[in-house]
Amino acid sequence: MLIYIVFLMIFVGVTAALYQVYEIHYNINVGNDKKLSKADKSHLQALSDQAKTATQTHARPDFDQAAANALSPNLDQDIALKAFAEEEKGVYAIPLLRRKARLCFNGDSSANVNSVKVRHLPFWKTTLPHTNIRAALITLVILNCFLVQLLAAMSVYTLGYPVSMPWLAWLNDPMAVMLLIYAFIVTSLLITKFDRYMHDLYQLGKLFQKKAV
Repeated sequence: MLIYIVFLMIFVGVTAALYQVYEIHYNINVGNDKKLSKADKSHLQALSDQAKTATQTHARPDFDQAAANALSPNLDQDIALKAFAEEEKGVYAIPLLRRKARLCFNGDSSANVNSVKVRHLPFWKTTLPHTNIRAALITLVILNCFLVQLLAAMSVYTLGYPVSMPWLAWLNDPMAVMLLIYAFIVTSLLITKFDRYMHDLYQLGKLFQKKAV
């Protein structure tokens, strides 16, 4: 009975690995707000509407005050306007709302990208990244998915043709294969979260390098 449960879990693992490839593809192509709090979703809509009004009428006070309240009084308001005036909110606005709590300003002109720090941990701050590592992270997720499928296939193959090489003998144990599959799945999950985090910061780096509207 246990062996059937193990093979069921292997099948579930393969499905999960394929879904992770879909999820990272979705993250690339859709600027979604699923990871925003209800308050930030409300701020997204309100600030987007006010930014549109501000760019059309050149009336800034309402937007500037709302941006200071929702984001940070230290954030350069021209930068905020640039973010929320974009038609595609996933480019700058959503990353800014999602990572606002991690941004630290040096007290001088915060429109300068070098004056902005990211607090990853209480004792660790860096500047915003200038290199997009998304392609490398996506490749790792796809590679992990391939390895999961290969291991699943080997778990069935070795039922009829056990591996004789001592250093690969663990492939004959479906439980060992299942555990390794789920290790790859957890790794891909962590990579996906890291990809979203780093891509948000990369987008913010681009935002702070651009001239304000």
